[in-house]
Amino acid sequence: GDVAMADPLAIFQAFLSSESINIYMIASIVIPLLLMIILGRVWCSWFCPYYFMVEMLEKLRKTIGLKPLKPRYNKNIPSKTNFIRFIFLIIGIIVTGIAGIPLLNLISAPGIISSEALVFVKFHHFTFEIVFILVILIIEFLFVYKFWCRFFCPTGTFLSIFRWKKGMKVIKKQPECTMCLSCIKSCPMMLNPMEEATNSLCNNCGDCLVACEKNNEKSYLKFDL
Repeated sequence: GDVAMADPLAIFQAFLSSESINIYMIASIVIPLLLMIILGRVWCSWFCPYYFMVEMLEKLRKTIGLKPLKPRYNKNIPSKTNFIRFIFLIIGIIVTGIAGIPLLNLISAPGIISSEALVFVKFHHFTFEIVFILVILIIEFLFVYKFWCRFFCPTGTFLSIFRWKKGMKVIKKQPECTMCLSCIKSCPMMLNPMEEATNSLCNNCGDCLVACEKNNEKSYLKFDL
């Protein structure tokens, strides 16, 4: 009917900016939040157009023989990453509340990509916002691994607030492990899937399940509730 499905962060900022909320705004975030609570951050890894672009850039780097940007795993990295991205989100929300401008919407990479695609199909040109996407993609390609997704994406950070420990996550099913570390090496969010699958950074991409050599024999790592 008249109810759309919307980014929960966009609705939250609309509420802060207008200081009002209605039933349609609330209804529009029911499905996204239920997906987040039950399935985790699957939006980020399975549906986000920006994440897809970054994955393609990583494959391009590998194809042309460039050295990988991904740093070696360190157990302190996730906590530092979480600190930076939540501080960025909090500052954005404070600015939105004070200025009445949905700042985080204006710098939402997937939102800009969607709107630019619409403008291009309908009017056959891009707006100046495309420069923002190009800049962060260049940073991703040349300088910092998963720059936007790991450190700044306000949509992914806001969604991760609603992560439920009883929702879908990676579970270590077998006590014995060869410690080949293939799951750790494959994790795009720099986590240890065997121990940190409930970390708010985890986007349930499933890369660790594919990388685990033992999973071909029986389930060592798997998605479970």
